[in-house]
Amino acid sequence: MDSGTALVGGILILICILPFVLMNMSAKKKKRQFLQLLFDLAGKNNGKISQHDHWNGTAIGLDETTNTIFFIKKLKEDVTSRQVNLAEVQKCRVVQTHNAASGKGGSAPVIEKIELAFAYRDKGRAETTLEFYNDETDSFLSGELQQAEKWSKIANARIAQTLQQPQLVK
Repeated sequence: MDSGTALVGGILILICILPFVLMNMSAKKKKRQFLQLLFDLAGKNNGKISQHDHWNGTAIGLDETTNTIFFIKKLKEDVTSRQVNLAEVQKCRVVQTHNAASGKGGSAPVIEKIELAFAYRDKGRAETTLEFYNDETDSFLSGELQQAEKWSKIANARIAQTLQQPQLVK
């Protein structure tokens, strides 16, 4: 009887654990497929991702050889992709858009958007922005500000390296 009880207990434990294992495997598979979109974007542009991050349907990567940032954001079935050649960029900065939300204690600023903005050396060229967070489309804020600050530092370090390198005369 003890071995029968142990068998039934083991089967019940497996039944309880199995959904979590399957969900974890499914999430990893989706992440790999999503990151593959980023790697494919880089590959189509003769690049290779050497550093990347992924969060909430968004991925960003850097090709250190071509000094290019690749970015993908997926909303439902719509995929937005961008690339920024850092050799053409003067500066990268984090842009936070706020809105005042009122409550019992008064009003407080609420983040509506977090973006990376790339200002080009060519002053006539418009800034390129990469949207890390938008409160209208993203469910909740979960580390996007830290990601934007991290990638701003990475981009500005690469831009500084580019500015220090002597330019080849064509």
